[in-house]
Amino acid sequence: MALVRQLVPDDAEALRMLRLEALESHPEAFGSSHAEESARSVDAFAAWTTGGYIAGGFVDNQLDAMAGLSIPRTVKQMHKGMLWGVYVRECRRGSGLAEAVMDAVLDHAGTRVEQIHLSVAAANERAINLYRRLGFQPYGTEPRALMVNGIYINELLMVKFLSR
Repeated sequence: MALVRQLVPDDAEALRMLRLEALESHPEAFGSSHAEESARSVDAFAAWTTGGYIAGGFVDNQLDAMAGLSIPRTVKQMHKGMLWGVYVRECRRGSGLAEAVMDAVLDHAGTRVEQIHLSVAAANERAINLYRRLGFQPYGTEPRALMVNGIYINELLMVKFLSR
């Protein structure tokens, strides 16, 4: 049975391990790199859990999925949030865990922002389909958003307007 909840500092080691797995397995999907984040301490990941909202999906007490929400602190931008760091372990894909984690983030965001933005590798059809099912709509493409191992990655920009 799956449990979805907000991550707290005690989850820092599990968060670090899942994040490093994501960056190593799918470098084209994230703006950060495995080398950059592996240099960060567990304490830095603990601080990460208190600086915003990160939902974690647990199966058998193991963190198998995550998604984060950041909200700008500037007055002119605090109406929007940015979804980041969405990752589900391969063994849990198709199980509904991704949707459950995303629902937790969307529920949290609904009390704080009017819209949520995300960027996703334009070739990642599986993720794009998930985001569309959840009500996100594309509004543009950022060409050459990332460069991974000498290859440019275009990112699809998407937004979901929340009723607030």
